[in-house]
Amino acid sequence: MSSFKGFRFKLGMLTLVLLSLTLPVACGPKTPEPPPPLTVEMLKNAEYPSEWPADGVAKLTDGEYQEKIVPGAASKLIIVVYPDMHAFGDLDGDGVDDAAVILATSAGGSGTFISLEAVINDQGTPKHVASAELGDRAKIESVVIESGQITVEMVTHGPDDPLCCPTVEATQKYKLQGDTLVQISGQD
Repeated sequence: MSSFKGFRFKLGMLTLVLLSLTLPVACGPKTPEPPPPLTVEMLKNAEYPSEWPADGVAKLTDGEYQEKIVPGAASKLIIVVYPDMHAFGDLDGDGVDDAAVILATSAGGSGTFISLEAVINDQGTPKHVASAELGDRAKIESVVIESGQITVEMVTHGPDDPLCCPTVEATQKYKLQGDTLVQISGQD
């Protein structure tokens, strides 16, 4: 009879040990939910730091920002999301898709200044982190994010091109380093 008690004791102890090993797994911290993905609508309604607006920030509404340059004048500063030129992919290595978007800025003159904007996913909210100027009146063909790099296919100006009419096909690649977009390659 005493061997039966010893067996029950050992079985009880084994059960406790097994439970203590499984409880941390069952009751331990859960894997955090990934943040909601960024959307095109979010990018079209985000804030973008810029040297052009008086307060240094363009808060887009439906993909556009407008500001009077001079009170009473017809000319306006206009910043818009370049039509259908955005990409989603991980830029900062956290496993969450971020975004790249192209903005076009016109200050009332003949120039249209094109910029590449890097936007990270900050817990489901778009947060602008860096910009790169792509040129005056450059024509953007595509924007892609792969392996943490942004690739921009574009038509830019050659040395003899008039400003209205760029003719040189170019591929430029950028990598986000901190709060800077660094051009890592570019070919004309």
